Amino acid sequence: MRAAASGLAALALLLGLAPSASAGTEQFSTFDIAVQEEDDESLLDHLLTRAPRAWRLEWENATSAIRTSQGCLTSGQWFIDTDLKLRTALGQHARFGLDIRQNQTDRSNYDYVDFSFLFPTRIGTFGAMFRPLYDKSKQDFGLTYEAGADTSRWQLQAAFVFEDTFNNLWEFRQTRVGNQSEPYTRHPYEPSLRVVHRGAGVVRRLEAGGTYLTPSVKTLLGSPVDLTGGLWGASGYGLVEVRAAHTLWELRGSSTQAASAMQPVDFSTGDGRTFRRQWAAEFAATRPLFGRVEGEARLLYQSRGEHARAPAGPSRLDAIDRLMMVEARFLVTGEVHARIGGMFDRITVAHEGMPFLQTYGTRNESRAFVGLSARFGRVSIHLVEGIELDPEPYEVWLVHDKGFMHLQATF
Repeated sequence: MRAAASGLAALALLLGLAPSASAGTEQFSTFDIAVQEEDDESLLDHLLTRAPRAWRLEWENATSAIRTSQGCLTSGQWFIDTDLKLRTALGQHARFGLDIRQNQTDRSNYDYVDFSFLFPTRIGTFGAMFRPLYDKSKQDFGLTYEAGADTSRWQLQAAFVFEDTFNNLWEFRQTRVGNQSEPYTRHPYEPSLRVVHRGAGVVRRLEAGGTYLTPSVKTLLGSPVDLTGGLWGASGYGLVEVRAAHTLWELRGSSTQAASAMQPVDFSTGDGRTFRRQWAAEFAATRPLFGRVEGEARLLYQSRGEHARAPAGPSRLDAIDRLMMVEARFLVTGEVHARIGGMFDRITVAHEGMPFLQTYGTRNESRAFVGLSARFGRVSIHLVEGIELDPEPYEVWLVHDKGFMHLQATF
């Protein structure tokens, strides 16, 4: 586990992979592959809950804004991905920031409220961050640095977060989580980095980011049997956008992995280690077709796996998505856009050992969709309706449809 983690950390540093805002132990502890199989069209849903690219510049240039993407995953699950950022003066030059991130999906589940104190200097902006949570031992503190800005050609953001600061770290001894004592014997830290280049020529955007959660070990006291467990995780992404031959070419990739383990302190059973990994490579081309119409074609290859050892296993789930997506977008008026398209995903699934939650197995998933965007003052709204085109393995009324909504507003 340690060798794999160290190798990924080194690769992340070489590639400059790290996120703009720090993640956390909750993001990696809730990261799950098997849960995604509850939604037989999970990848299609995640693509349609991706915010329109045309909104990106307004979001980056705004000091205070909110954006949310929401939609239907299953009959009982709702996709929520929300970001809120607010900035105000903290003296003549210093600034105070509030960032709220809410992510509730079939991939992970966490809610963060971050308070930041930012101090611009000639060599960049230094800052400190505090993340309060109900369990004091899970509260985080962080140090940040930024060179450039969201409106500059080059931008660099770095952070170093002291995860679960009050849980047995140095002089802090608040080890209670809920009604149990869970002191760390090896504390987690989280460095992160993000680099962005924005251009107006052939190369329009280069972006890379990632985060690394150092391996941790904690003891769970107060259960019928005292337990010891560990967690580590890493995630990274990259994006390249190039405009050539009247076409915007896009290449992106992402990878997230995490491992957790739990066993009695007397090592009387196996550690139940569960390893999860999901990575994807994506290619897209967008170009004008005629008049006010532009077309886009997209290919995406995704691999995901979850492997568990005894006593939780042995079990193994591996799945591969091969997705094709085409669409046309229309400019109706200056403030209204429409889109229409189709998606096809070939999913192959292999699993063995003790069963996971559920899986629909190897299958094809296809969908047609229509969408409409409109702007009202400083608020943009985008609605998408998807119609499933293949027979479903469960009962549906007439046709199986799924709806999605995006909203972005600046203040």
